[in-house]
Amino acid sequence: MTFRLRLTVMASLAVAATVVGASFAVYYTDRHELIKGVDADLRSTLALRPLNEVIGGGPGVKIALGGRVFPSAISGGYVRTISPKAFRIVLPRLSAAVRAQLVPRKVGASPPTAPPQFRTVSIDGVPTRKLTLLLPTEEVTVTRSLLDVSRNLSHLAWLLVFISLGGVGAAAILGAFVSRRAVAPLRRLTETTERILATGDLGARTGVRGRDEISRLSARLDELLASLDASLRTQRQLVADASHELRTPIATLRANYELLAEPGALDEHERKELLLDVRTELEDMTVLVAELTELARGEEANVPPEAFRLDEVVRGVVERAARRAPQVSFRTVLQPTVVTGVPERVERAVANLLDNAGKWTPPGECVDVRVEDGLVEVRDRGPGIADEDAPFVFDRFYRSIRARGMPGAGLGLAIVKQIADAHGGSVSVDHGSDGGAILRLQL
Repeated sequence: MTFRLRLTVMASLAVAATVVGASFAVYYTDRHELIKGVDADLRSTLALRPLNEVIGGGPGVKIALGGRVFPSAISGGYVRTISPKAFRIVLPRLSAAVRAQLVPRKVGASPPTAPPQFRTVSIDGVPTRKLTLLLPTEEVTVTRSLLDVSRNLSHLAWLLVFISLGGVGAAAILGAFVSRRAVAPLRRLTETTERILATGDLGARTGVRGRDEISRLSARLDELLASLDASLRTQRQLVADASHELRTPIATLRANYELLAEPGALDEHERKELLLDVRTELEDMTVLVAELTELARGEEANVPPEAFRLDEVVRGVVERAARRAPQVSFRTVLQPTVVTGVPERVERAVANLLDNAGKWTPPGECVDVRVEDGLVEVRDRGPGIADEDAPFVFDRFYRSIRARGMPGAGLGLAIVKQIADAHGGSVSVDHGSDGGAILRLQL
């Protein structure tokens, strides 16, 4: 079944169960009240027994009962002498529906008395309510037919059946209408998803807004689409930029290869210089490919984070940077700091910061490195970063006018930013008070 049909059926079943349950409750409550009324009628027969006063005497004696006067020979009545001047009427006949019977009991029969007992029995195929009362010398039985009660209950039962069927039918119709309205946002969400799958257009949005669960799902889906769209754009831009960056060294290598392959085109000195140039181009391409691979990795490496000493990692990176850039010195202030993350990736970010500082620092100058409270600060002695370049230094392949004559592809600081973001940190750039640039990596 479709979700809409399933919702309609479930709503109809819920209403049906409620209506049927209410019908049973009404039926048995009404039946209980009707039987209770019959029992009260039977009990009222025995409630007329106390004798208020005696009027006259002899065979024509009359008794006053509850302010009413009854002759002693009343049809269906029973008068028993309690004392010479006191009488008790036991079974006055109040209505044609009530039948009374008195059966003598043996003296000393057990039990001598018992509270009234009500039962429903069948007499000559007719459902009858029966009241039995045990007196010391008699057993009183009062009965009343339940035919009128049965007829009323039968009418009520058919009425409840029709009400239940009508309620279930109305519930099905209203359920279909309500489910259509309720499923409409989900239908639009499904149509949008199918359209995106068919066209590949990640710029499409569901447009469902609200506070319910479907609206929240739609909002999360829109956020996911936006993230995928941005990721795809970044991927395409990365591929385009990488192609552009690789085009020049590949063209240079091709030209150099053609010169080297042509016999007698170069003398030995020119040949050695060209081979050195080819070697330099290959090294630059190796670095570029490594940086592109690092960027392409992003957060793919599902390496569990761990706690490590940031100052020890930075100390090792500084030692390697000093060997790679012997023309500059590195001055460190490393305070013990414990952070949580992937040590290898943090090491790569710090190495890029130090390589960038060593590239811009003039020979004989010093690069300051400071670590405290999860912060890595690297300060060079170069010309600094212009204000118009500061917002873009962490973008991929961005190179300022000054940097275009320097080696590199403009990916080092972009990798630093990516690693900082992956660790929930940040990276920023600032100007030194006496020149140079200050780069800060906060973890």
